[in-house]
Amino acid sequence: MNRIHPFLLFAALSTTWMLMQCGSAPEPTAMNDNQTFYGQVIDTSEPLDAQAVRMALTSEGRAEVKLEGTITATCAKKGCWMDVASGTDTVFVRFLDYGFFVPTEGAEGKRTVIAGEAFYDTLTVEALRHYAEDAGKSEAEIAAIQEPELRLAFTATGVMIQD
Repeated sequence: MNRIHPFLLFAALSTTWMLMQCGSAPEPTAMNDNQTFYGQVIDTSEPLDAQAVRMALTSEGRAEVKLEGTITATCAKKGCWMDVASGTDTVFVRFLDYGFFVPTEGAEGKRTVIAGEAFYDTLTVEALRHYAEDAGKSEAEIAAIQEPELRLAFTATGVMIQD
């Protein structure tokens, strides 16, 4: 009788998932000009601003681009997302397959160039509340989130943060 008990299967799969989620992220790469790269080391020449990214998205629903802006917030728990101000937009940035993370503090106000895929994303109330909790918002601020939000979003393959 070589039957696997459902609980043992669940435990094995859960453990595997946790190890994948909690695995160590690759170390950042420091370069000249006070630039630190997370994920892939990217070419930082000729990045777009958010308005140009929006223009690229009008013909396609998604676009592979480089975006330049200023970091306004990062996930305080793990560094698994960041907000980047570019022109009049704030772009919500996540990292491909959670393969790397950015600093959880100290990045705010720094120049960044990110490479990857831009798109529009509707964030649910539940997701917005989760991100607000990650950012250390108060219970009142989290409870005040009542509507989903359509945002310019980005899945980054590489991030450069300039000190």
